[in-house]
Amino acid sequence: MTLPYLTDDCIYYILQYLQNDHSTLFKCLLVNRFWCKSTIPLLYANPFANTTEKNYLITSTLILCFNKAEILQLKNQLGLSQINNINFDNFDKEHKPLFEYPKYLKYLKNCNNFIINFVISKWFAKYIPNLPIFCVDNIFPIFLQSILRQSRNIEQLDISLNLFYEESFKNFNFQNFTSNLTKLNSLSLNFNSSGTDHTVNKEIEQEFLRNIANFCTNASKLIIELPEIRRPLYQHDTSNGLIITTTTLEKLCTIIQHSLVHVEFIACDFSNVSLKRFNYLYNLEYLKFEYCKGILLNQCESLNFSSFKLKELSFKLNYWNVDVTSLMFKYLGASLQRLLVETPTKSLIENISMYCPNLIFLKIRICLRVDLSVIQLFKNLRTRILSITTLYDTDKFFINLANNISINIGKIFLFSYSRNSSKFLKFKKFLENCHNSFEMISLNYIIELEFLKIVLNYIERSNNSLKVLGMMKLGKELNDEELKLLNLIKAKGVEIVHYNTIYPDLCKFAF
Repeated sequence: MTLPYLTDDCIYYILQYLQNDHSTLFKCLLVNRFWCKSTIPLLYANPFANTTEKNYLITSTLILCFNKAEILQLKNQLGLSQINNINFDNFDKEHKPLFEYPKYLKYLKNCNNFIINFVISKWFAKYIPNLPIFCVDNIFPIFLQSILRQSRNIEQLDISLNLFYEESFKNFNFQNFTSNLTKLNSLSLNFNSSGTDHTVNKEIEQEFLRNIANFCTNASKLIIELPEIRRPLYQHDTSNGLIITTTTLEKLCTIIQHSLVHVEFIACDFSNVSLKRFNYLYNLEYLKFEYCKGILLNQCESLNFSSFKLKELSFKLNYWNVDVTSLMFKYLGASLQRLLVETPTKSLIENISMYCPNLIFLKIRICLRVDLSVIQLFKNLRTRILSITTLYDTDKFFINLANNISINIGKIFLFSYSRNSSKFLKFKKFLENCHNSFEMISLNYIIELEFLKIVLNYIERSNNSLKVLGMMKLGKELNDEELKLLNLIKAKGVEIVHYNTIYPDLCKFAF
């Protein structure tokens, strides 16, 4: 009788199901050669996720994959006094690894930042406990260069371009590297200046951008960050280097215009930059501006000819006239389903109400004092879900908010930065004055007796329309009266969930 066996496809499906269970995958390596060969790509797709002490051993695996030049660089950084602590005979060509492990990497997130550096530093701390900090810092780029050189399957790449200011990248072959990025679908570029101004390194940075623009033709997500703008006392660089960078980025957007779906700009200066480039991003659905500046009203006019149908739009802490944001709604608002704005003004709310008829989710962050006449315009908002985070917490604000929320808004999320004693009165005023048709209410407030009474009164007043209530500290020990009221609320058909877990369900995406 022939014993039943699993087909190769079945084995692949089993391993795919276990792809986030590294402990089990390591055991699968030992079944046979086929299981081993099939498991390795899953283990090394994102090897720096969920790092534990066992993950530190990946450092020695990466050294095994070094070429001669990288081994020499590592030896030079360690110096004669430290080399003897590591047996480099184990890393010569006679001890080749069974697999080219770095080529399986798919997700290289924050590739020269904390996580990878932390894992590497912990491994060296074990074998060279007295290694100077400056020496460890100089070792990190060698590993990153080696990883980037060998990568073949990267789908998500987050990279700070100051990495190219490191000596180890002086002779790096960017053309070979970028030609391996044909599977890339998410690219994050951080132009975080290292404080140096080396012309050679700027040329390397530009070479990387030129090459990546030529090869990454299928990327659907692009994030560009120029963090110098965040520093209020810093005079933003408008040198030729920035002009070249802007030109290259425009080229990048042009080349991948058919595949781009998601674009984020963080701390970017749009002075003298034409927004006409956006009109060629035919499939763009998500657009975010954070800490940006330089967009003027006349620049927005070109968005009137945009060919894409935007679904999500986000604005956060930008340095331009609020009328610029309002005008964007006129040209981009018709297809919007999700929107994030800050500190609303009359023109902002009026344009959202007028030009965004298909909104499902609206989040408003209120960081400054808002004229109460603006809140009165909320009754014209056409959205089903409203989220408000506020630093401005007067009782009048919450009463006006409650009295002017449209009946079509069935789900609301309120976050107040006030102390609990103050929040109680504000949320009390809101629940006593708002309409009776909310299906979901989420408040960053704790479960306590007096507040439960207010919630119960609202439920009875609303004829049990409320189905979900989000609150904080659900695990606290309740007294008999609190427990009784909580059970009465549940008996009315209301599900009590934690405030932090309800938010993803409320907005269905993260701003």
